[in-house]
Amino acid sequence: MPLDMLDRLGLDPGTRTIGELMQEREWAVGEIRRLRADVGRLSRKHEATRIEREIAEEGVDAKHLDPALNAQRLIRLAEVATMLGVGRSTIYKHVAEGTFPAPIKVGFRSVRWKLSEVLAWRARVSE
Repeated sequence: MPLDMLDRLGLDPGTRTIGELMQEREWAVGEIRRLRADVGRLSRKHEATRIEREIAEEGVDAKHLDPALNAQRLIRLAEVATMLGVGRSTIYKHVAEGTFPAPIKVGFRSVRWKLSEVLAWRARVSE
């Protein structure tokens, strides 16, 4: 009896009951959701690494050129979430509690965070 989901789904459906087919469908849906979550988690981790690498590269250049420029850089919520490895709602929860820097309103429906404040908060929390 095949144990792999792909083997089960490849069998002739005429040989199984409706209940078995429904169970296999639920199994497939659960597996797809799990894989999507894994891909999302790995993508966020990769994105966080990329952003930190860019910040480090820009930080080295900015230290030599103009340190104030890097200190005033504004980043989006998605970048903040990726850098910290938390969700958007967690960031807003910390903002509401007063434990995370407040965003700066840059438009009608747009906010940004100062990179220097986010990095300082991250350094303070990781101590």
